[in-house]
Amino acid sequence: MHNLRKFCYCGEEAVVIQSWSVDNPGCRFYGCPFYERDSRSACNFFMWFDPPNSEHLKMVILGLLKKKRAFDALLNENRNQRNWRRLCVLILIAIVLKLIVLGSSKDCYIM
Repeated sequence: MHNLRKFCYCGEEAVVIQSWSVDNPGCRFYGCPFYERDSRSACNFFMWFDPPNSEHLKMVILGLLKKKRAFDALLNENRNQRNWRRLCVLILIAIVLKLIVLGSSKDCYIM
């Protein structure tokens, strides 16, 4: 079944797209190749590629997606904090270097 080429109503070869909707998470379907570029010009061709998922599998996939989103948010927050720390350290180093350079030129003239 999957080795046969599918064509949409536009006459173009249909592409396989993966759904991440709540009702069909992870399910693949054939769709018009213009859908992802400009959904208004697509012909709305639709045909399932995969058999339907069980309710248990849907719940597992949705749970994993929720955990992934939470992990990605935490990772992004940690990256932002690390970037702020790096910036603060660089500013501190620049201030210390400036004090060393300016401080050493004033201390050279001892009377």
